[in-house]
Amino acid sequence: MVDRFKLVSVIPSFSAGGIGTVCRYAAESIACLSDWEVTLLSLHDPSGSEIDAASGLRLEALGLQENCAGLFLDWLSAKPQDMVITSDVSYIEPAFPYFPATTKHIVQLHDSSRQYREVAIRNRAWIDGVICVGQHMEEPLRTGLDSASYLGLLRTIHNGANFPPLKARRLYDGPIRLLFMGRVDALKGVFDFIPILRQLKKRKIPVVLSIVGGENNALRQRLIYADIDEMVQWHGRLPHDQCYSIAAESDIFMMCSRKEPFGMVTVEAMSMGCLPIAYDTPSGSKEIIEHGKSGLLVPLGDYCAWAAAIENLYHDQKYLEKLSAGAIERARTDFTSVVMAENMIRFIEDVKLHADAYPSLREKGKPLDNQSGQVSRKSLRQRIPQSLRLWLRNQVYSYPKFSFWLLSR
Repeated sequence: MVDRFKLVSVIPSFSAGGIGTVCRYAAESIACLSDWEVTLLSLHDPSGSEIDAASGLRLEALGLQENCAGLFLDWLSAKPQDMVITSDVSYIEPAFPYFPATTKHIVQLHDSSRQYREVAIRNRAWIDGVICVGQHMEEPLRTGLDSASYLGLLRTIHNGANFPPLKARRLYDGPIRLLFMGRVDALKGVFDFIPILRQLKKRKIPVVLSIVGGENNALRQRLIYADIDEMVQWHGRLPHDQCYSIAAESDIFMMCSRKEPFGMVTVEAMSMGCLPIAYDTPSGSKEIIEHGKSGLLVPLGDYCAWAAAIENLYHDQKYLEKLSAGAIERARTDFTSVVMAENMIRFIEDVKLHADAYPSLREKGKPLDNQSGQVSRKSLRQRIPQSLRLWLRNQVYSYPKFSFWLLSR
């Protein structure tokens, strides 16, 4: 009897921002589409395990704290795996050189920042494959890996989701309904709402902006100061299913993010017919949105162009409906969890073959448990008072072009 191929996807926690959700989508679909034994492993959630009855996916949590590289290697020794995929797990990065020689290793990058690219570059000798969630991430990373004589494989695989049933969009003749979902943070471009809404008010375009995802007192105060706070409805944090419902009752999704690695929330909104407008920059948004077919792209920081696009959609209902239908088709055809899993399975198979010919290096022994780089990075940030850090963040990321340049370094 041939042993089943064993794959484990390692994440910080099941609730780790978008990473936990998208990795679960991928793991569940891989388990359904293959005969592999697939495990989704959380490092930091309270210890426990279960098997998802629908997919056969094994869910396990180790309950580890910081500096846990050696303990993860103990788990890997007790439960050998043929392939490990790691996602944003800096606390076990010192373990990478010590994975068993029979275990292949893929690093999956969910962020385009330089510090995340450097994870792959500095561990190039110990890894067999790298997955980027956006093509715009792959290009600079490939340059760095090629210059460092990386022997493994590199590929872009877009994220995907499990969408709920599509709801019929009801006829509506009120103000055009704008939507933002996500972290209400300057990095996501939320302060751009102010000049855009002011432009729309000047053009006498009736709109209402729904903000889902939390609070931002600085944004509230600026909206009041600009005398446009009555155009905004704050919904706070909502369960995932309610986010889909509010997207189904919205017209335009406002993706003002400076540089989105992928943009899962964009795809989720599109799947319900809420067409996106985003900045025309190298980012996940540009890879998702087909301009004029499934959404619109506007020049970075051009608030007048953004307002003009909304004004045009307000006056041209047929065009709005066309883009809405295109958004649904794009999301539900190209960005499902099944499509993502099929692409990952192909890449894993390619890595298996390639690594046999060009194996990555391995060291013997175990790392020192004080090697993790994340602790030192946090301590440096914490030297600045939190209130000052927040103020600086709001100031810096309020400028689209400057913040995009900063994020692209």
